[in-house]
Amino acid sequence: MNKLIYILGIFILVTLLPSCSKDDSQGGTITPVTDVKTTPFYGSVILNWADPADKDYYYTMVSYVNAKGQKVTRKVSCYDADATGRTTLTIGGFTDVKSYDFTLTSYGFSGAVSKTVNISATPLSTDAAKDYILTTIKAVPAFEGAEVSWTNETGVENYVNISFTDGQGVNQVKKFKASTSGKAVVGSFMAATTITVTVENVSGSKSAARALDPVTPTIGELAKSQMSIASISSEWGGCSGSYLIDNDIYTYWHTQLTGFPHWVVVDLGNSYFVNDIQFVRRQDDGGNGQWAPTKIQLMYSQDGVNFTDIGTYAFDNTKVYGHDYPFAQIYGRYIKFVGISGGQPWMHMAEMSVFYK
Repeated sequence: MNKLIYILGIFILVTLLPSCSKDDSQGGTITPVTDVKTTPFYGSVILNWADPADKDYYYTMVSYVNAKGQKVTRKVSCYDADATGRTTLTIGGFTDVKSYDFTLTSYGFSGAVSKTVNISATPLSTDAAKDYILTTIKAVPAFEGAEVSWTNETGVENYVNISFTDGQGVNQVKKFKASTSGKAVVGSFMAATTITVTVENVSGSKSAARALDPVTPTIGELAKSQMSIASISSEWGGCSGSYLIDNDIYTYWHTQLTGFPHWVVVDLGNSYFVNDIQFVRRQDDGGNGQWAPTKIQLMYSQDGVNFTDIGTYAFDNTKVYGHDYPFAQIYGRYIKFVGISGGQPWMHMAEMSVFYK
């Protein structure tokens, strides 16, 4: 009898002890997100909600099942909220206009988990994205042309077609990928010019044409950020040809020690009217700086292969500045700078600038 009472007592004690098994909430509960709103967008859905006020709140997990039946999750941190404590998430990649169910679950730093919040939303057709992008296109003046920009927050692949008449009276049509927001510089034209744009999706369907307000280009110095080195005869000691167009007078292009001629071809990034080129010699006046060339040649080209002579000029390598070479207007995309002769078998140059004045 005593043994039976003893066993019964042990059983009651065990059942009253707290369980050591893992709690499903892994740290308790946390308040869920509230005031969830949805906005349909082109090929996407925009979710917006108020974050939990709990100090423990860490992130919200958004999950849904896509058109292929795959579960997709997006983790959104508490640090993504705006100043009012609301968070916005754009979920894209939809190719249909079916209704999708989204589940939002909040988590705390402690591991606390909220109840789920469920909401449904339907994306807009991706085909209409091209018409939306068209309304965002703007053009502002650039050197002998225009900078055309567009906004695409949809993630839907599209192309922007830009047409205009250039400074030589030739109709130009340029096509740029516009799957994200971006911009492009087009030209060259010298007078106020009307630019017409369309937006085209991957299936070839185009928006209506839209004529932008006429753009009057700027003239002066061409931005070096548009330029690049197309080809070069040689480089030495890390002093690359790109230093010739980096807007830094303390860096310089240095050739190999192999003997003249030395040359570099600069891609202007587009075809432009040019009538002046200027140089800055290497800064060092201790002897090295004066091993710039003593005679140079300038040429231009449309294709970077076939060049036309601009002129041959003396170069006073005793001076750092003041190397200005104006000439009759040319039209081209590539400028070839050639060092013909100098006091040593090598040469160097700090900066090259291109102008239309």
